[in-house]
Amino acid sequence: MDSDGLSTKLLKLIVNEINRPLAHIFNLSVNTGKFPSKLKTSRTVPIFKSGDPLLCDNYRPISLLSTLSKILEKIVSVQLVNHLDRNNIIYEHQYGFQRGKSTEHNLIHAFNFIGKALNENKYCVGVFFDLKKAFDVCSFDVLIMKLEKMGVRGTALEWFKSYLTNRKQFVDIDGNFSSELDIITCILQGSILGPILFLCYINDLFSVSTALTLMFADDTLGLKSDHDLTNLINSLNSDINKMAIWFKANKLAVNKTKTKYIIFRTKGKRLGNYPDLVINENDLNSPHDPTKVTVLERFHNQHEKTECRSYKLLGIHLDEFLTLDNHVTNIVKKLNKSLYCIKLAKNNLNSTGLRSLYFALIHSHLTYCPIILSILNAKNIKRIAKIQKKAIRIITLSNYNAHTAPLFLEHKILPFEKILKMAKLQFMHSVYYEYAPSSFSNTWTLNNERNLNQNLRNNDLYMLPNPRIELFKKLPMYSLPLEWNNSGVLKFYANVSIFKYALRETMFNEILMEIEN
Repeated sequence: MDSDGLSTKLLKLIVNEINRPLAHIFNLSVNTGKFPSKLKTSRTVPIFKSGDPLLCDNYRPISLLSTLSKILEKIVSVQLVNHLDRNNIIYEHQYGFQRGKSTEHNLIHAFNFIGKALNENKYCVGVFFDLKKAFDVCSFDVLIMKLEKMGVRGTALEWFKSYLTNRKQFVDIDGNFSSELDIITCILQGSILGPILFLCYINDLFSVSTALTLMFADDTLGLKSDHDLTNLINSLNSDINKMAIWFKANKLAVNKTKTKYIIFRTKGKRLGNYPDLVINENDLNSPHDPTKVTVLERFHNQHEKTECRSYKLLGIHLDEFLTLDNHVTNIVKKLNKSLYCIKLAKNNLNSTGLRSLYFALIHSHLTYCPIILSILNAKNIKRIAKIQKKAIRIITLSNYNAHTAPLFLEHKILPFEKILKMAKLQFMHSVYYEYAPSSFSNTWTLNNERNLNQNLRNNDLYMLPNPRIELFKKLPMYSLPLEWNNSGVLKFYANVSIFKYALRETMFNEILMEIEN
């Protein structure tokens, strides 16, 4: 049921009877610049996140809108996205809510930047910004001003003004409805237009900082490197100060207790004394107030015998040495819980059901950001692969010590190591044939692009950066082009579907050869 109590299934059944009047209403709305007032009321359901359940701040308000409203929003959203894409308006390092972009693209750029800095014997500082209820406090006036600057004008701008203003909501808690109240500020979470409008709202944040700013919606990471740590911290303090001014001007607030930073470095590289990294919210032309200066917390290895503390960015736990040990520990815990569930179900489900359970509970963890997981050391890869092998034995009802290679081959499931290799080659195919996000266009250089004035046998291969440290060889900046250079004839399959099919068959042929040998 939607906010009006209408069933989506019912609307689908009568679509042939209502499509013409709906098309007339929607065309009238777009052409006159007026959003139907009957579609402006939303039912808001608070979803608990974490912490104290008695605090309102620990709930995320999800707006349930009229189904008819969502259809109209979808029509306008397609036009708005086409306008933004056609004119390259959205910041290239914004990876949220966009077709063809993902969290993994964001993380690859982060690891490339950090890896390049460490390979050059530099310090790299990453600042992880956390915004307070970013969607809920967006100003309508600021959003309209930004849309106008992006080229949304005339009737189109009037439509967005009408869509955003004079909206009402009522709260639904376990079927108990509150009275209706006006929505003064907010980009509705649960709407079709909400995500893309938020990207427009936060789009110019990167312009106030000299640091590399990587964004996934409101998750913002600032990265900067330097040989001198003191100079680096001072430079970042200047950038953070400018960003604090931007947040205040755009009526957003930084959650200072959840905004952290990490000093990425190679093992054995000492930090020494360095200044604090702070958020300074003092206005430029007002007296300095020390209560508006907050020292940020650093994630670091406190004791040599303890694991590095880590920050969870887009589902990946980052530590200062890029070991990802904490991340592997977290994955292993989840996989072991999933393995226990599969063991309980193996006597009650057939082979098809067990296979589905495997893909839902085990495989989904192995295929989240596999390019990032490929930097793991051999010990950590073995920890994950061992659990996958246990899972394949359970779902095939094999002995606990059965050789797993034939089982993977028979059931057409890729082992963990092959998943990592396949993901790297699929990504590099998108880079080589230029359908990856534009932010990767100048990341790697082909030998035939180096203007060497000679025809080399390896012109179609990528030039590899010079590795100073062993860690760099595992990072995407080096390992991705190396994997592509070693892919043989696979690299010449330009068609995406044919390439994926050939790559998958190659992976299984490698397993077959391992069995025969």
